[in-house]
Amino acid sequence: MDIEVKRMSSTAIEMLDQLSAVCKQFGVDYYAASQNQRDLLDSIALHEYQLRKAHEQGLKRADVPPFLGLKRTERSNEMPA
Repeated sequence: MDIEVKRMSSTAIEMLDQLSAVCKQFGVDYYAASQNQRDLLDSIALHEYQLRKAHEQGLKRADVPPFLGLKRTERSNEMPA
């Protein structure tokens, strides 16, 4: 059996960096966390990544899907991402 190793995409690396930052922020060891905790960490990291990318593009928060579908206020929607 041959093992093929591929380089991670820059997007995947950025997402992994964001996940690492979220785990550090909340003091959680991702690999020791329960599946529910991992799902939450993944969701937080994805949302933070989307906000950062929107900010880099000069978009508003309204252009990024709300965290876990929570409704935002109009004031929050108008803020920069």
